[in-house]
Amino acid sequence: MTSIDSAAALLHAASCISVLSGAGLSKASGIPTYRDTDGLWRDKNAVKFSHIDDLKRDPEGFHNFWASRMAALSAAKPNPGHRALVELQMHRPSTALITQNVDGLLTDAGAQQIFELHGSLRRWRCDSCGNREEPWLSQCCPRCGAQARPDVVMFGEMLDEELLTRTQEVAAQNDVFLVVGTSAAVYPAADLPTIAASNGAKIITLNMEAIDIDDIAAVVLRGCAEELLPDLIQTARLRP
Repeated sequence: MTSIDSAAALLHAASCISVLSGAGLSKASGIPTYRDTDGLWRDKNAVKFSHIDDLKRDPEGFHNFWASRMAALSAAKPNPGHRALVELQMHRPSTALITQNVDGLLTDAGAQQIFELHGSLRRWRCDSCGNREEPWLSQCCPRCGAQARPDVVMFGEMLDEELLTRTQEVAAQNDVFLVVGTSAAVYPAADLPTIAASNGAKIITLNMEAIDIDDIAAVVLRGCAEELLPDLIQTARLRP
């Protein structure tokens, strides 16, 4: 039995599945990861404007950088990896998609029950009045007029506590926990596979390179998400 077959058998038998995804899921959509040779950490402005203190230090530079990133992401399209996860949800509607990505491509692909741990670059947020619901035509809040900022978690900020607690509860209820396109090394998201495993879930990892939690995985898949995920989900569907 191949690794794909083994992973597909676990997914087929599972009644409760969660997926933790990272930058590797969206690379085929033209969005660079952070650590690749063409990654975001090679961009001096990405380093310069990734801490919340940078908003106070240089608000104009901060907003210009993130506005350009938001504009670039608006042209990105879901790839076969995103669509495969939507297909998984179609056949297992309770499947929870927990993502570290801020590109909104899972939503674009039609996914449901998405937990965006680090927020989304598809929307602005106003820290003065809390507005994140209204349409934004500029970097000023349409409700109170204050300067807005991207609705993402910057360095120096904590994850939304309620959201994090909910994802931890979800992870504890799984039969299978799938880790896709992420090193799962950044906490507190990195705790989620361990929480799942400690509550009896089978861990499946799918990454280009080895990661630490491969050691606790029932199945390790090595390759790119846009190729392996469609194969995995299709194989799981066709199992008797």
